[in-house]
Amino acid sequence: MTLEDYIHEHTTVTAFAAMLGKSRAQVHRYMRGENLSKSVIEEICRATGGAVEPKSFFNTTSESAV
Repeated sequence: MTLEDYIHEHTTVTAFAAMLGKSRAQVHRYMRGENLSKSVIEEICRATGGAVEPKSFFNTTSESAV
C-alpha cells in the first residue's frame, strides 16, 4: 500500500502530518516521493502499523530495454 492509499483509506493528510509532527506540505512531499530519508520511511512504516512498506516508496516496474 502506498502512503497516498493509506491516507485516503484511513486518515487525512492533516491528521497524519500531526501524528508525525510534520507539516501538511511535508507529507505531500513524502506522497510524491520527495525528501525521503531512511529514517522518514521507517517513521511512516511505524506510524501506519506496517501497512505502508518501505518498498512502496520505490518504483519497482521495469521497462524493457531496446
